[in-house]
Amino acid sequence: MNLFNFIQIINSYVKMHNILFVCTANIFRSRFAEEVFNFLAIKEKIPVKAFSAGLKVGEYHIRKIYRPALEQLEKLNIKPKRPNELSLHIDEVQLTNYDQLICMDELEHKPMVLSNSKLKEFNFEYWDIIDEPKVQSDVSLPICFSKVKELVDCLKNKT
Repeated sequence: MNLFNFIQIINSYVKMHNILFVCTANIFRSRFAEEVFNFLAIKEKIPVKAFSAGLKVGEYHIRKIYRPALEQLEKLNIKPKRPNELSLHIDEVQLTNYDQLICMDELEHKPMVLSNSKLKEFNFEYWDIIDEPKVQSDVSLPICFSKVKELVDCLKNKT
């Protein structure tokens, strides 16, 4: 085995795994998932990174991370990396840069994904984390935390 082949093998093991969390406005569930995921990945020292986007950004007057998400992150002692950044629409994100695309709620988001012609070639995973006001943040965000932790643990076991 020459040095070039050896470097390729090493790079295949340390390739950064990128995840995009997607919700409606990119201010609540997806931003919370992004922050929790990146915090846990750094803590576990695994080569993964998350970002987030929304399917209907611009239809809401709030464009920064939603206060209940910030409060829950604070309770978890997680300092957000992007607390003042505006939400992004999924059409503004280069989806080919991501290994996994995860929508937060199948019932809510699958119709939005299917109606966006730019998304048809991509495979989305769907979770069942229901938005406010149907489910309060003190219920939905702990569920989201558990799902994100489970994902990080799964990826940790693959590295």
